[in-house]
Amino acid sequence: MNNGVMNWWNNRSDEYYVNIQNGIDDIFDRADRAFPTVVWEMIRKNVPDLRGKRVLVPSSGDNIAVFGFHLLGAKVTSCDISERQLYNAKQVADKYGWAIQFIRQDSMELADIPSNAYDLVYTSNGVHVWIPDLLKMYGNFNRVLKLGGKYIMFETHPFCRPFDTSSTEIRVKKPYTNTGPFVSEVKTGTITEFGWRIMDLFNAVFDSGFSIMHMEEFSPGKEEYDNYFYSHHQEAKEDGYKKHDWKINPWAALPQCIGFSARKAGA
Repeated sequence: MNNGVMNWWNNRSDEYYVNIQNGIDDIFDRADRAFPTVVWEMIRKNVPDLRGKRVLVPSSGDNIAVFGFHLLGAKVTSCDISERQLYNAKQVADKYGWAIQFIRQDSMELADIPSNAYDLVYTSNGVHVWIPDLLKMYGNFNRVLKLGGKYIMFETHPFCRPFDTSSTEIRVKKPYTNTGPFVSEVKTGTITEFGWRIMDLFNAVFDSGFSIMHMEEFSPGKEEYDNYFYSHHQEAKEDGYKKHDWKINPWAALPQCIGFSARKAGA
């Protein structure tokens, strides 16, 4: 992951954390709201009781999932490439007295994370677009898990990547087979993104030694933290959630996310 990506996140982190305060507030009474309903069901099935379990969240971003896991009783380690994202997350944790470990790490390396130490590794939407080497990342996810440990994820559905999602009109912007790298120049430097296919994700998972147990294709619901079709819930309410109606917004007829659970092989 290049320095441009790290600098880009460092530069926008303060504003980003102001905008997610509603999401933090939402999980106080219902920590499971930190996860899409479909993903929460996978977590419950694979780790029925999170109390005392060691959970690693690489590329933790907004840390909503990290906070949710903590409130559910897990011992959580939050890793991200951006120092400022971790700083802002720690400010939240310190404010509420939450004992969460924050470590700056590249998700492909996890150099300071011990092997065979965690019960669950979890990644949420927006991780894979920054990762140039999926096999290396998944290999380290496998390494840090205990035997029998689980990996659970959700991400933007690869099928959506070829399309321009800035309007309700479905327009192709690239071939599905073109996975990048896509290089952009921003104020903080050069950032590089990738548009991985389903086969890229699953082959990397298999080749790194995981056994996939379950897969879901879904769209987050209207009342979920990640509303997806809107930038925030107030915007959705003011619009009457119209973008969730596929007759108005054709995107709503297609799954926006993919998720799966996997087990460290050999258990």
